[in-house]
Amino acid sequence: MTIQPRTQPAAAPDAVALLDRTRALLPLIRAHADGNDARRDVAPEVIAALKDAGLYKLFQSAAWGGYEADPRTFYEVQNLIAEACASTGWVFGVHSVQAFLLSTMDRQAQADVWGDDPDTLMSSSFQPVGKVRAVDGGYRLSGRWTFSSGSSHAQWALLGALVPPTQEGQPPHMRLFLVPRADYRIIDTWHTIGLKGTGSNDIEVEDAFVPAYRTHAPTPGILPTVTATQLSPLYRLPWLYVFTSTVSNLSIGMARAALAAFLDIERVRVSSLTGKAGKDDPAVHGAIARLGAEIDAVDTMYKRHIERMMGHINRGEDMPLADGLMQRTQLTSVVRRLAALVDEMMQLLGGRGIRLDSPLTRVWLDFCAARAHPGNDPGMIAPVYGKNLLDSPAG
Repeated sequence: MTIQPRTQPAAAPDAVALLDRTRALLPLIRAHADGNDARRDVAPEVIAALKDAGLYKLFQSAAWGGYEADPRTFYEVQNLIAEACASTGWVFGVHSVQAFLLSTMDRQAQADVWGDDPDTLMSSSFQPVGKVRAVDGGYRLSGRWTFSSGSSHAQWALLGALVPPTQEGQPPHMRLFLVPRADYRIIDTWHTIGLKGTGSNDIEVEDAFVPAYRTHAPTPGILPTVTATQLSPLYRLPWLYVFTSTVSNLSIGMARAALAAFLDIERVRVSSLTGKAGKDDPAVHGAIARLGAEIDAVDTMYKRHIERMMGHINRGEDMPLADGLMQRTQLTSVVRRLAALVDEMMQLLGGRGIRLDSPLTRVWLDFCAARAHPGNDPGMIAPVYGKNLLDSPAG
C-alpha cells in the first residue's frame, strides 16, 4: 500500500531549540553510559528520549515530518551527546545518516519505512559483501554483514552488495539494499575495547527478495550535486561526506570530554616519584594547549566545509574535484589527529593512565575504536588527492 507523505510539514525548530532539547537529555545520557558499555548497546530509554526530542528528525525529509536541518546544527547536537557518551553519539550519527540516505531514495521506499511510523530507525552495513541476483521486479539478496551499529533499535537495514553485470565485459556495480527486520537476523558479536555500547553486531540475510525501488546505486559521494534535481539542497551534499562526518565529527565531543577529564586530574595530581604537581608541569600545559587548539580547528573545519559546499549548491556552480578531495582528506584525518593528542595525555598520566575507572581511559579506548573505522582512515583518499595536485597544471 502506498502511503503519501505529508504535504505541509510543521515548521522545524531552530538550532537554539534543538540544542536546548539536547542539553536537557544530557543527564539521562550520562546516567546510562556505564550501562551501555555493560549491555554492549545503547539503552532503549535513551533512544526513546532522542526520538521524543525530535533529534532523529534532523536529517529526515520534511515530507515525513523531518527538519532537513543544517548539518552544522546536527554536528553541534552530536557533539553534545558524544561528550556525555561516545557510544550514544556514534549510534545517533549512524541512525541519522540512514535517514539522510533514505530521503534521497524512491518515495515508495520512504513510505515503506516511515509511512506507519515516521520515527522508524534504520541501521546499515555498506560493505559490498552480499550475494545478489536479479529477478523479476528486483533482486534476491543473501549474506552476512558486520558492524551494523544501533541495529537492535532499527526496523530496517541498508546493506551493500555488488550487482553482477548484465553484459559480458562490464564491471559489477555497487548498490544498497533496504531490507525489513523480518528478512534478517541480528547476530550478537560485539565485544570490543571501545565504543562498547554501540551494539555494532552482524546482520544475516538468507535469500530475501528486495524490490528494485528499495535499492539505491550511490554516486562516488565526493562532490555536491549542483545540477537540476528534485532533491532539496541538504540532499545534494555528497552522501559519502555526510556519512563519514557522522562517524568522525563526534570526536570533537569525545575530545572535549577527554580534555575535561585530563584537566580535572592534573589540577590535583602530584607525582609520587618527583613530588611535582601536574598543574605546574610544562609538558602538561603543552598537551592541554595542543588538544584545546585542535578541537577548535577541527570544529571550524566542519563548518567551513558545509559553508563551501552549500555555496556551490545554492549558486549552481560545480565544486572543483581538488576541493572535494581535499575536504575528504581532511575529514578522514580528524579522528586520528585528535586521538594522537589524547594518546599523549594518557602517557603523561604514568601509572594512572592504565586505570579502567578513569574517565580519560574510557574516552581513549573509544578513540581507539573510532579510528579503526575505514571512514576515519585517510590512507585511501590522501594519495588520490596528492596525485590530483601533481597532475594539475601549475597555476
